[in-house]
Amino acid sequence: MPRFLFIVARQLPAVYEHLRQQFAEEPNVQVILDRRQTDRREPEPATPAGEERPPAERRQNPGVDDQIRTLGYAFVRLPD
Repeated sequence: MPRFLFIVARQLPAVYEHLRQQFAEEPNVQVILDRRQTDRREPEPATPAGEERPPAERRQNPGVDDQIRTLGYAFVRLPD
């Protein structure tokens, strides 16, 4: 199982290919394209009274969005 993950913006296929080739021989590194369709920062709909709120943010590294937006990729260490 990979221990590190490069998540590359899908608008940068050349960066994805470059990183994929660079780390092809590294068993602990996986390079993937960002699979999200929309911006995750959209406002959430109001929760009607008496209903439970959805679970809190599941992502463990909230800086990933900013990294992808500014750098075009994010490098994430996966939990052990």
